[in-house]
Amino acid sequence: MKKYIIKRLLWLIPIMFIVSLIAFFLMYLSPGDPAAIYLSQGGDAPDAEALAALREQLGLNDPVWVQYGRWVGNIFRGDLGTSIFTGNPVAQEIANYFPNTLKLTALSMALTLAVSIPLGILCAVFENKWIDVVLRVLSFINGSMPGFFIAMLLILILGVRLRWLPTISSGSALGIWMPTFTLAIALSASYVRQIRNAIIEELGQDYIRMERAKGIKEWAVLFKGALKCALPRILTLAGLNFGALLGGTSIIEIVCTYQGLGRLAVNSITNRDYPLMQGYVLVMAFIYVIVNLVVDILHAYVDPRVKQQYMKSAVRKKVRLTDGSNKVVQ
Repeated sequence: MKKYIIKRLLWLIPIMFIVSLIAFFLMYLSPGDPAAIYLSQGGDAPDAEALAALREQLGLNDPVWVQYGRWVGNIFRGDLGTSIFTGNPVAQEIANYFPNTLKLTALSMALTLAVSIPLGILCAVFENKWIDVVLRVLSFINGSMPGFFIAMLLILILGVRLRWLPTISSGSALGIWMPTFTLAIALSASYVRQIRNAIIEELGQDYIRMERAKGIKEWAVLFKGALKCALPRILTLAGLNFGALLGGTSIIEIVCTYQGLGRLAVNSITNRDYPLMQGYVLVMAFIYVIVNLVVDILHAYVDPRVKQQYMKSAVRKKVRLTDGSNKVVQ
């Protein structure tokens, strides 16, 4: 397992190198001059001398490979650059907004699992019965609605009509719940179906029939048997979505006026703030890869079959034929 973790960590080097190339050159090839956009914030055309001076200050007159090398060199020193629009370090801007997005993601995933697991189990237990059909129809309808529509619907109902939640997130404790409900409702549509399928698949296994034949109570068969064996699949699904949500909540944060990384990314695109966009892409890619690695490790510890597979693979690599050949004994 240790070798597997080290190998995955070493793969971070080429992955992050490719991501840095894509992030830098996509921004470089994007239309618009960051210096001209910055000087035009007041609505007046930028002065030629001021524009030339700012381009020289930002290093935009240097060859592209020089700019890329300088950017990568600064990254190794912990400097992601300086935001053109705000003048603050990119790392500081990301650090200021990241806790809000992390809280939103964690709360949304917790609420999604708290709703989806019971409903998925209910659908599996009453497979093809009326309650299963109703819940599946509702999940398909929910899954067909885009996230921004769900957000506006919740704002209308919970914010405008019932006045239970604020329509504008102002940093209060209640401000996080509107985007949280939106994300949880959007995610639960697919989670209910996948958890239902996982439980149904486990209930059809031979060990479940054996447990029932032994006279074990049905609730124990369901929760200690089927659900426990389906947990690794649920964990993998939640982990991958957790990494995706950290960088994929832009539209919801804009609609719900939530101050998170998604809103920061949209603002940086609007302002042509290239250093901030590049830093955002790089940090989100790194977090996503790390989250995937953590999910794989947790999957191996939760599911004994996966851990045993890693151990067998390691043993096969160590066992060699006595004649000194490199052929692995199967």
